Amino acid sequence: MRIVHFSIGRCNPDSANGVDIAIYHLSKAQAALGNPAAVFALTAKEPIPIPGVVVRGYPPVRSTFRLPRQLLVDLAQWQPGVVHLHSIYSPPNMALASWLYRRGISYVVTPHRVPSPYVSWRRWYLKIPYKYIFELPMLNRAAFVHAVGDENSIRAYGVRAPVVVAPNGIDLASIPSDRPETPFDSLLPQARGKRVFMFIGRLDPFYKGLDLLLQGFALARLQDSILVLVGPDYRNQGRSLRAMAQRLRIGAQVVFFGPVYGRSKYDLLCGADVFVLCSRSEGMPLSVLEAASCSKPCMVSSAANPAGMVERFRAGIVVQPNATSIAKGFARLEQVPETELGDMGRNARIMVENEFSWAKTAETLVEAYSNYARRENGKDRDS
Repeated sequence: MRIVHFSIGRCNPDSANGVDIAIYHLSKAQAALGNPAAVFALTAKEPIPIPGVVVRGYPPVRSTFRLPRQLLVDLAQWQPGVVHLHSIYSPPNMALASWLYRRGISYVVTPHRVPSPYVSWRRWYLKIPYKYIFELPMLNRAAFVHAVGDENSIRAYGVRAPVVVAPNGIDLASIPSDRPETPFDSLLPQARGKRVFMFIGRLDPFYKGLDLLLQGFALARLQDSILVLVGPDYRNQGRSLRAMAQRLRIGAQVVFFGPVYGRSKYDLLCGADVFVLCSRSEGMPLSVLEAASCSKPCMVSSAANPAGMVERFRAGIVVQPNATSIAKGFARLEQVPETELGDMGRNARIMVENEFSWAKTAETLVEAYSNYARRENGKDRDS
């Protein structure tokens, strides 16, 4: 089947954006299965090649709900059997879904971030009308909705279309297996003699729960630990997080490291004792899978627990997205012996080896494309 993935922004496998990483590896794995695959990216930057995949970039137009004419011309000429859209709350995806629907071309939607009350009720006066006028019609006209995590949250959002569950994967071949090129002590001298809790991702206080993380760290009153926040600033929120750390009197224990990519990211991650992600809303957090691939125990919120597997594999602990629960998690993990942390880390590696393969996910979705897209194209769409 001819597959097109539509990306808002270029697909950079070293990005802090998990959607970019997912599209890159999913399209690559689907092409490796013998399917003609393409990524059409809405980006002004030079596209990054993906092995075996046709990659084309189109500069965005000014109007939010319009798409570049050349993108639509090229898409029609490519004659896809299915077009895979990524993310919700996205006007360009809405515009393309409408265009595809009018032409009888099947499309699939991956929300990536699971719809949640935290998201829906923030600026509800815009999101609630948008949901019922635009979002739900787009989702319910899809051949199917792809759930990377919790199907129940998607159903609770009002989705009536078929739902196919297939988690994001991890490319274990891309995870360095040799010793770090740069010693951890030289990267982070503040870590000497301390237990290191590390977050890696964009510094987005709301979605990533970084305000809760700082509040929980302060409540825990840890004596021998530091919290390291690694990632690019998001809408200038890094300044407010630094100010919060000072107000909470934990400024000396919180390190804002800045963004790192590629090998440098894994060199830094290897020095952490525990990876933390206490998001209010997530889909399938690739940062957790990357940390688990490096045999790091994980403290995750219930929203950031990949397919519920952290508890099942005893790969860390799961907390609720509130400061009190996070504080208890910090306090517990500061006291856990290193041998127990090592066991959790080894379990985390086993978890990703057993459950999170891009090849397996690609195969599941290609089969679903064939089943649902064929049915969609072979009958009246409104019947």
